[in-house]
Amino acid sequence: MAVTSVKILHSGWTGTETAGSGITFNVVYQVEVDDRNDGPLTIINADDGTNRIPMPNESYNVGNDVDAFAFVKSVSPAPVSEKVWNVTVTYGPLEPPESPDGPNGQEPDGLDPDDQPTDDPTDEYVKIKISSMLASRAATWGGYLGQRRFQVGKELGEFIAEPIKGGKPKLGSHIAAGIHFCELMDGVPITNSVFTPFDPPYEVDYSRLRLTISMNLAVAVPKEWLYYINTVNSEPIDIIEDHTKSVIVHIPAYMGRCMGFSYDRRIKNGNLFWAVDIEILIDPLFGWRPEFLDKGYCEDSNLLTSTGATQKNNIKDADGVPLAEPVLLDGHGQQLELEDMDAVYLAYAVYPELDWNRWIPAGNPEKMKRAFLGIVD
Repeated sequence: MAVTSVKILHSGWTGTETAGSGITFNVVYQVEVDDRNDGPLTIINADDGTNRIPMPNESYNVGNDVDAFAFVKSVSPAPVSEKVWNVTVTYGPLEPPESPDGPNGQEPDGLDPDDQPTDDPTDEYVKIKISSMLASRAATWGGYLGQRRFQVGKELGEFIAEPIKGGKPKLGSHIAAGIHFCELMDGVPITNSVFTPFDPPYEVDYSRLRLTISMNLAVAVPKEWLYYINTVNSEPIDIIEDHTKSVIVHIPAYMGRCMGFSYDRRIKNGNLFWAVDIEILIDPLFGWRPEFLDKGYCEDSNLLTSTGATQKNNIKDADGVPLAEPVLLDGHGQQLELEDMDAVYLAYAVYPELDWNRWIPAGNPEKMKRAFLGIVD
């Protein structure tokens, strides 16, 4: 678990001069390690005692080249074999400051928890950002609305709000002012008119919320926080802005998932610190506990037999031919009786589930930071 070599690859050394904006350099380093499990964090901080990977904001000083106006803007490692990585370091001129008050090429000074300017980045207030992102998934259940029927000679089909057969599936909507409102949480399986699920299922697009919590720390992310990567909140939690105590976003149980952390070593106002981002995805429509429509081609011949046993019978049609498409099952290995219910969904927890209120005290990221620093409120 150690870096054995850091060297510059001459073939990846490039420079581009653009009129009015200085020179941009790309330098490719090759890093060798002695353990195939060493990851990007190890590579970014690689140092073999002679050469090392430059840190963000360091000026360009490579070989015989020196440019005091070009600084490290990005460090991007990529594996080329089990124990060898190529690291592309990009240098360029610093971006203009966001404010005339800010140091050249850096963000203006932040505010501390008392809304007072501070030169120490680790004293800056925690930042919370909400955005949305597009996602997709198979549409296996929904609110059944009815049918649109097209007749010969008519361009527009007539919509009829009626079940497929025998009152099944139930109508999952009500009509107000001519608009259909679908009650998704009271949904039924999406099937054809003989109650066979579509294969492949229809894909539905929807939006998830991305919650980013940003803070500056004097050290890297505490290892206790890393335990929460890929976990789902087992209890509801309100993310609160510390100063006004206002709720930024409510995350119902099983609706949030910690996607991971990013942290970079930076220098600001002469202070070395770690800029930490915590990424959380919120799925308010489906959550992170998947439910699978119980369907299949065979049924269990003995209700006490495990699904892995051989005592399963292929479901056959009236002619004794095994089914070519799956049919709905009742959750106990038998065909579903449509007179009794519309569908059975099998629910699973596929991510660890933890109470995030222990991780983010009272849903307040500022308290989370202070607790790590040993400050008791």
